[in-house]
Amino acid sequence: MNKKGDMNLMFKWIFGTIAGAFLLSFFVNFSITHLEGESLIEGNKMSVFIDDKLDALGLGEGGNVLELEDDFLVGFECGSISVGEWEDDNYAERSTDKVIFSGGRLEGDTINMWTQKWEFPYRIVTFNYLSNLRNYYVLVHDAGNSEDVLNLASNIPNNMNFQTVGSSAFNPSDFSGQAKYADKFTFVFFGSSGYTVEQIKNSFYGDVKVEIIEINLDENTGKIYDNYGNSEDVFYLGDEMLYGLMFSGTGYACTKDRAMERFRTITQIYDYKVQRLMGKANEPDCLNLLNEGRKMLTSFLGVSHKPEFYNYFEKIERQNRRLREKSCSTIY
Repeated sequence: MNKKGDMNLMFKWIFGTIAGAFLLSFFVNFSITHLEGESLIEGNKMSVFIDDKLDALGLGEGGNVLELEDDFLVGFECGSISVGEWEDDNYAERSTDKVIFSGGRLEGDTINMWTQKWEFPYRIVTFNYLSNLRNYYVLVHDAGNSEDVLNLASNIPNNMNFQTVGSSAFNPSDFSGQAKYADKFTFVFFGSSGYTVEQIKNSFYGDVKVEIIEINLDENTGKIYDNYGNSEDVFYLGDEMLYGLMFSGTGYACTKDRAMERFRTITQIYDYKVQRLMGKANEPDCLNLLNEGRKMLTSFLGVSHKPEFYNYFEKIERQNRRLREKSCSTIY
């Protein structure tokens, strides 16, 4: 009897141990899965929160601060908003229709924001410029363009970390102290830089990311050098897009292309509007001016080279002025 009782106790003990281990494993796995699910929801919530905030803050123009609930790593790649690292459980990404010029991935609990309406010549879309206190920008001007550069800089909100310096006084090592706290340093030279990315990086301590942008204000063009010294030639249309180039650096080309897609959509709408106006025009002078304007808009849609954009910009602006002077319905 005692042996049998001992065997029963042993079996109960073994069964209890196995069952207990199984239940413990189940609850641990459930807990981990539940936490991972919460993290994913948190990431998705934050990406929606940011997108909604950009909607609200982007209604007007000017500077603002997007305050997050905690420290987050937020990415603003071309046409998308992401939260977290790609391999993290809480990583989330959503597409957005906004045109966002940003240095890429921003880490912290606040994002500094500036919005402007892009007009070329009519209103196209709102540009969102995003940065944080760990992204630094230095505008380097020379004697021939200092007034233009300082005027550009004066429009940028103070919390965007933009600084200006004359080319004769520029020395990369002067910024080494700030580089200790930086994720990225962007040097914008209005003219030829005379420096390589490697030369500037050697003036800093640590592994701060560096980009160089060379701007030609006369030609409305730029050359971007990434953190490894690779270069890319680009152009911009108006000061609003120039600001986008300065804020986004290597991420500029894709965002600029998204802006150009919106430009073509809006131009098609104005083309249709002018056709409708022509059907209602009673004065021969107005009808002729509108017809000329419609032809310009149609040609504007097919433009692909920078000089042509500016050429038709001036033509349409002038035609709109002529319509206004004749008391006709205007293109925009």
